[in-house]
Amino acid sequence: IPKLRGRGVNSNKTIETKPIPVYLTEIEAVFDSGADVNPKTLVEKAVISTINGKIPTVKILATGEVTKKLNITNCTFSAQAKAKIEKAGGSVK
Repeated sequence: IPKLRGRGVNSNKTIETKPIPVYLTEIEAVFDSGADVNPKTLVEKAVISTINGKIPTVKILATGEVTKKLNITNCTFSAQAKAKIEKAGGSVK
């Protein structure tokens, strides 16, 4: 009988971890021109917080404009955000 009960109370809760969204306006306000932006520096600058003591994955979204040259690594991007960062002279890896 125990095998027929399913996953229990949290049966609709996903197991998959979703990336934390970060907007270009937040990055523009916190970082200087030429700065390296990655999940670790985003946690240090208090743009995002850790989850259970681990640094989460980050997805950068294209809300706002970028005027600074930024070097962004170890993040996922929307296509528009990548285009805006490269247009401002930054690099995306």
